[in-house]
Amino acid sequence: MDKLIAISILILISAVAVSAQPLYITCAAYGLYPSSFTHVIIWLQLNNVTTPNGLYYLLQQQYYNPQSPYFHKFITPQQFSEWYSPPQYVFTYIENVLQSNGLSILGTYPMAIVASGNASAVDGALSALSSAPQQISQWIIAGECVPIGYFSKGLRYKPEYIYVPMDSAVRAALNAKNFTYLGGVPAQLKIRNFEVWLPRGLQYIYDEMPLLSQGINGGGVKIGIVDAFGDVNFTLAEQGVYQNTASNDLDLFDKVFGLPPANLTVIYPVGVPTVTPFNYGDALGWSYETALDLEYAHTMAPGASLVLAVSPDAGDDLFIAVEYLINNSMVDFISLSWGLPEDVVLAPPPTPQLLRAYDEVFMQAAAEGIGVFAASGDWGAFDIFWQYFGLPIEPSVIYPASDPWVTAVGGTSLQAYMANGNIVRVESAWNWNAYYMWGSGGGYSFFFNETPGQLIARIAYERPVIYEPTLSELYGYKYFFYTVGHRGVPDVAADADPFTGVLIAINGSLSGLWGGTSLATPLTAGMTATVQSGLSTRIGYLAPTLYLMYSKYGKGVYQWNTSISAWSLFQGLGGALFPTFGGENGLYNVIVGSWNPVDGLGQLNVYGLYSALR
Repeated sequence: MDKLIAISILILISAVAVSAQPLYITCAAYGLYPSSFTHVIIWLQLNNVTTPNGLYYLLQQQYYNPQSPYFHKFITPQQFSEWYSPPQYVFTYIENVLQSNGLSILGTYPMAIVASGNASAVDGALSALSSAPQQISQWIIAGECVPIGYFSKGLRYKPEYIYVPMDSAVRAALNAKNFTYLGGVPAQLKIRNFEVWLPRGLQYIYDEMPLLSQGINGGGVKIGIVDAFGDVNFTLAEQGVYQNTASNDLDLFDKVFGLPPANLTVIYPVGVPTVTPFNYGDALGWSYETALDLEYAHTMAPGASLVLAVSPDAGDDLFIAVEYLINNSMVDFISLSWGLPEDVVLAPPPTPQLLRAYDEVFMQAAAEGIGVFAASGDWGAFDIFWQYFGLPIEPSVIYPASDPWVTAVGGTSLQAYMANGNIVRVESAWNWNAYYMWGSGGGYSFFFNETPGQLIARIAYERPVIYEPTLSELYGYKYFFYTVGHRGVPDVAADADPFTGVLIAINGSLSGLWGGTSLATPLTAGMTATVQSGLSTRIGYLAPTLYLMYSKYGKGVYQWNTSISAWSLFQGLGGALFPTFGGENGLYNVIVGSWNPVDGLGQLNVYGLYSALR
């Protein structure tokens, strides 16, 4: 316990180097027409963060010091704004500049102001802010134009799913009821070398059945899903008409797989998307993502309410949608199945200021007891983006999974079969596959320090020094990254291998196979929501709880049995986590029974975690 007390008084300082001058990204830099419709986000620096008893101290006490009176005691959005927002005169000045340039204010938050208008108005406002007096500019981290509608330029975030076309084989297997039953539960479809997990099978194999049978199913808990575009009607989208069909597809999914009807609310925090020939492909891709997120969060928390917050673009409006959910206390947990490789932010011209801005959103979530989960990525230990520009792939983790106030979720290959009345359950890493260029995302953050939980757990640094070939080529010198002391990714993992994947309902029909950490993330968020619904204490940001448990119990935190009675999963297994039994992601290896930069600490055992926390 002395170690925990010592750690709790440390101040976690993010390793994001922020220029003394604000960063401004104009619409002209994107080559937009002056009349192009855009958004502008002004990111502000929070107040009282590193001061004694400031925000960092509060977060430490809330999550890492069990002896503190603040441990798992959370604040309200009103308190967060009152204690940590910049002075009111900063907001007044910036809002006046935006409005005087003809922009309409869409939202004001503790760390951001969002407005809309044409590109020339946005650039006029950014120009005016660049000459603001020092008492104003000192509070501005960045001001950025966010292209929307007809444009797909700027920083864009990628959904983290993988699709293997098997639709006709899936339909044939379903019609033939070619199910594999585990403990009497229709758990899988066997199609050649694929193990297709059905929703009831996932509930069963992650040890959720004992809670569901008691009515502990996520009831009273709200899960937020944030995606661009939502689940669009493909036919209408091709004609330039936007219609979100998420509710219809979720209803179909529930009927096909025998789940209770979902309570779904759809909101548009920064406006309804516009579908055009320029972003039609993006809209379709995000539709699959949205269906996957909603349907598998609902699978693992069938009684929870779902709130889908739709962004009109795949840029930084996504973070404003996240902030909208947080600042309005709309949800208990948030699932984010998208990301951007950190090395893109490092590439010239570097823009680390933006990560500092986003990090403040997740600090607010943690302070208010809202747990955020984010996908660690589907490219193994690498950023494979560069190959499309003739540059080498290189090691990089994905943001926002790398944020220290987010629970990062990696990927596994989930396999189970019957043997002599027992179920053999083996979960190994979703391995790096150089042919498909996929695998569980993981590694170490360029920007953020290891979290206090990871310091307590003494996480491994498998490669203290890493060479970055693309950054070396772009900067003209050998670029080496020293990993020791940096935030490790992921924290936990769940099924992501498309060869042990799932089916989704999309635009009125079933489709599959689907995998990726876009599956693992809503699965984990849903499992946590179900655990939460049986507890009187709010979980909030999950990762610290797991690291504290690991630091106390070590390998005793795991359920080690791979061969278990088929009926024992109706009674519940001990151990808060399932270990990952081997594997790698192209650069790092699984360390069985401890944290590793492939699958983190392992996978949630729902009943075991509930029992430990209860």
